[in-house]
Amino acid sequence: EGIFKNDENFEYWFKLVPWESIAIDEGELALILSNIVKNQKAIIINPAYTLLFQSKGILKILWDLYPNHPLLLETSNEPLKGKKYVKKPVFGREGANVSIYDENGAQIASSDGEYDSNKAIYQEFYEFNQDERGESYQAGVFYAYEACALGYRKGGKILDNYSKFVGHFIKD
Repeated sequence: EGIFKNDENFEYWFKLVPWESIAIDEGELALILSNIVKNQKAIIINPAYTLLFQSKGILKILWDLYPNHPLLLETSNEPLKGKKYVKKPVFGREGANVSIYDENGAQIASSDGEYDSNKAIYQEFYEFNQDERGESYQAGVFYAYEACALGYRKGGKILDNYSKFVGHFIKD
């Protein structure tokens, strides 16, 4: 019937636990939360369907559906031959266990994390935009029923949980 604590009904709910962890470790909770959203009993900030956007597996699916599309980077289940590429865990967070390889398959950057046992995808490397100090920038879209916010992070060659949020506003 919704999300309650004692007798108080909460219209909005935010969770920090990744959806894939809820689905694997708490399957019944995943079903309950899905029904709450489906029946519009509460708005879950970062709802379950955002897992599609957060999973790097969608990158491979999009490449298979639209190969060589100018807005997509080549993505494979195997390392790319003759191209600089990035290895990413399908279910990973905040740049953990990401590695960058040169055209010859030699690792040139990597990050540690808890997702090294997850299945990986291999995506063509594309250099982030950088400022005059050499910091990289990446945009991200937040969802709560619809795209509702745009955020920017800045950091090193691999953006991680130490990357900083960049305050901004969009002017008409």
